[in-house]
Amino acid sequence: MGNHSNTNRKSALILGATGGFGSALTKVMLNSEWQVKALTRTPKSDTSDANIHWSVGDLNEPETLEALAVGVDVIIHAVNVPYPKWDPIMINYTATIIEVAQRHNAHLIFVGNIYNAGIPANGVISHNTPNAPVNGKGVVRATLERMIKEAADDGLKATVLRFGDFFGPDIPTTNWFNECTKGVSKNQLTIAGPADITHSWAYLPDAAKATEQVASKRLETTDSANYLVLPFRGHEFSFGELQRALQKIKGTPIKLRKMPWKVLTVAGFVIPLLRDVVSMRYLWNHDIRLDGTALTEFLGFEPHHTPLDDILRDRRFGIN
Repeated sequence: MGNHSNTNRKSALILGATGGFGSALTKVMLNSEWQVKALTRTPKSDTSDANIHWSVGDLNEPETLEALAVGVDVIIHAVNVPYPKWDPIMINYTATIIEVAQRHNAHLIFVGNIYNAGIPANGVISHNTPNAPVNGKGVVRATLERMIKEAADDGLKATVLRFGDFFGPDIPTTNWFNECTKGVSKNQLTIAGPADITHSWAYLPDAAKATEQVASKRLETTDSANYLVLPFRGHEFSFGELQRALQKIKGTPIKLRKMPWKVLTVAGFVIPLLRDVVSMRYLWNHDIRLDGTALTEFLGFEPHHTPLDDILRDRRFGIN
């Protein structure tokens, strides 16, 4: 990792910077005085921040990525595409990103999820939980992480940060939390599974801050393993717990409304995206949690977790 020693500030290339996680991470890294480069498919109208360099292009044009990667310490792989395009697009994109990180001696941080672990026997996903996907989306995610691990075996420095479902204000893309809570203004909460089953969530500002802290520590630490998997525990709450928290804040009863899975299943025969959404239903029917021990041990402290009540009181959610 020789790039940082030649500059006064740490530098990062964020891929997927206009998505929910990428947007949150960009803000955190700028506030932490990183130099940030980012790739976007369309020109950005706001280029006022001198600490971020936007380039127009996409990952189908590797030469753009090659130029951006010059001199960066860390490449953040936060790229995502719609479910039906995961195979082969996500696989091809990841292969390109790995190759660029290797050529430029940059540390690769991959924004992972829990799909590749399937349904672990004890319900807990730790840093060494094996891949056991139960559907095609999980198989793709396991493939991406295997590609990164193989590159790390050949010398690439890489970290997989594993998260539950992202939630938070100002997410520019569709997400489960916003879909389930969009009826709260009418005192309705849509539930995707049993009300008493705990689900794993990752509040974006907390997740982004932990990622910046990991990136900084990885650059400072020269004797850690080439490949690390660090699950972020995040928030764990059921729809029942969310209902009670919302009722406390709003001061009114919140009715539970079931997700129309049968309708979505039928629609999935003609709409591939809905078919893939239905394939992830198992996550709402099983209590699957993330063990954050490895992340805490690596950082030397437990990452910040914003209290759920404070999150729900954020007026950008439009809940209160």
